[in-house]
Amino acid sequence: LLYTTVIVSPTSILRRISNSAQHISSVSTSAATQPPLSSRRHSSSSMAERALSPSEFSEYEASQHLFRQIKQAVAAGDERLTDDLLFQVSESIVGPGEDFAKGVIFAAARDRDGLPVLRLLEMGHGVDIFRLVDSDGDSVTHLAAKSQTAETMEFLKQKLQAAEADWNPFEARDSRQKTVMHRAAENLTDHGSTFQWLMFELEADCLTDRDANNNTVIHTAAQFQKAESMQFIKEKMNGVECFKLRGINNMTAVHCAACN
Repeated sequence: LLYTTVIVSPTSILRRISNSAQHISSVSTSAATQPPLSSRRHSSSSMAERALSPSEFSEYEASQHLFRQIKQAVAAGDERLTDDLLFQVSESIVGPGEDFAKGVIFAAARDRDGLPVLRLLEMGHGVDIFRLVDSDGDSVTHLAAKSQTAETMEFLKQKLQAAEADWNPFEARDSRQKTVMHRAAENLTDHGSTFQWLMFELEADCLTDRDANNNTVIHTAAQFQKAESMQFIKEKMNGVECFKLRGINNMTAVHCAACN
């Protein structure tokens, strides 16, 4: 099994987050041998200043808060605190706290710099975390393609190969029928490296996949990407005819580029 099943109540989950905030405060003040670590925590977040009560959290806010705690602990190199915080995800991944735990994973995927946390979450729960779908119908792969760099896509590829997975996350569609390529086409992080990586890895016909609005990936790229990515498309599609494909309101990629 991928997950550890421990049934906990949402109230106890939120209480543990409050306790972990107290723990962070304690570590920051007591670790005299690591003053730079203490000062970084104090300046980067107010989470160590006081314990937050369960009533101050919605489930969504709680998961975002825990993700930020994990991200800070990883950046600070605090392995003990990182393990303690990750355990809160592990013990909640199934049962009453399932949505809360998944929210932490979604938060890591949406964050431009969330890859270090995603690596740890994958280590604990397997590559199947990239199949999880949020309330908007976006998989973790969609979210990462929209927000993160090509490094995340390469990481996912390597994990899929190592696990000999029989599913392809890059073929998934969200509730708006957008593919992972559509989402990557909206991403300008690292000068569009994610979109360009996917173009190199996937077949050319992925660029002509259409979403619920009848727009191809090429339409989306024309609206969001820079000239370099459009040159990649031209080379992948062996010419400029692809830019004449019609999408929503009979628009071509040239129309979409005019809005870029």
